[in-house]
Amino acid sequence: MISRSVKPEFLLLLATAAFAGELGAQSFGRSAAIALSDSLKVLVHIGSPDTSVGATDITVFSPQGIFRLRADSAALASWAKASASLPGPAPQTGRGSNGKLSFSATILRASNESGNAMRLIRLSGDSLSSYALAASNGAWECSGRVPPEKVGPLFHALAGSEGDGLIWKKDPPRSEAPIPGFREVEPAPNNPRPRYPPRAEMQLAAGEVVAQFKVDRTGRVPLESLLIVRSTHPLFSRSVRDALPQMRFLPATLWGVPVDMVVVQSFEFRLP
Repeated sequence: MISRSVKPEFLLLLATAAFAGELGAQSFGRSAAIALSDSLKVLVHIGSPDTSVGATDITVFSPQGIFRLRADSAALASWAKASASLPGPAPQTGRGSNGKLSFSATILRASNESGNAMRLIRLSGDSLSSYALAASNGAWECSGRVPPEKVGPLFHALAGSEGDGLIWKKDPPRSEAPIPGFREVEPAPNNPRPRYPPRAEMQLAAGEVVAQFKVDRTGRVPLESLLIVRSTHPLFSRSVRDALPQMRFLPATLWGVPVDMVVVQSFEFRLP
């Protein structure tokens, strides 16, 4: 898989179809991958040249899209510690409780403009409790269960420590040298653009969404590859998500053979 900005400012080489390296090569440092289920995977990456050595990214891969939260390493470690100390569910009291349970949760929000937030909920009071992990970018979210055997590795990864069979891998070298025989993705003629969301007009006049997504070999965008890098309003993010399935691209090629490519594109929104 090859990744390049639509405006050719930089070139990133990513491991082909490998979850552990899918986004890790974007920054120098180390990363640990945890498969929570067949459809929900987490990548914790520590170290980033565009922030600081102490910056940590947690990326959730889901059928709804990719959610990446960037925070200080100490903040993620504190989040893991607080989540591990959450009490189990307790019966609700009062009229109409009807045996329902109340759950405690911890929430961490990104330190950048991605709008991403993640929530961990403890599902039982057992020492080997499972958790629920939810990720949101303000426009849509995903959620899934963290089974008991994955809780320890997840918390150790968030804390940047070893344990529970967690495997840390160093980032592969990054090269900005041109690739012989490579032609990057181009938008198809008369491509539709994201629509200005009517409700946003009441809140702000203009905005921007920076989105990362994969263009496959057919020139289409799989929605599960969409990552909102930066957004000035969740409704703008939703508009981009709604438009991508209708957008078409001329796929990237390597020596004339179509290849998948990850691109980063900016969408501007102005009053119609």
